[in-house]
Amino acid sequence: MATHRDSKGNPTPTAPEGWSAHCDARGTWWVRIGHRNHRVALNRLGEGSWDIQLEGASDQWNVHGLREQLMERMGLEEAGAAASKELRAPMPGKVLEVLVETGQPVAEGDPLIVLEAMKMENVLRAGGEGSIGSILVSPGEAVEKDAVLIALAD
Repeated sequence: MATHRDSKGNPTPTAPEGWSAHCDARGTWWVRIGHRNHRVALNRLGEGSWDIQLEGASDQWNVHGLREQLMERMGLEEAGAAASKELRAPMPGKVLEVLVETGQPVAEGDPLIVLEAMKMENVLRAGGEGSIGSILVSPGEAVEKDAVLIALAD
């Protein structure tokens, strides 16, 4: 499930209590907050990018996909396109299970490894699509933070 972010990466603000949204017969969107209606204009700028206007105020928002959400949840920063070709350990731990095989095709978000850290099981997922090039760990193996666990084929 995607969330939305502004052009600086900030999450969408939380909605106030007592709000509702609806689209009228002409295709105009309205947001009702309390006892007041606000006209909202949504203009698609490109894939996953929107310009949102509310009573003359305008801002751009982008869809924040699964990859970005997973990295944020693990406290990692975007390291560029090359990062999606390697699955690295986000923290020290023990490999409980390898869920893929060499040569297997994977899509962004597919589960690859189960890593135990601080007595919790963490499912590590693919950061991009491709096929499994090499698996560099095996179940039961202890790994350090940033260790390469799986490399995708080019």
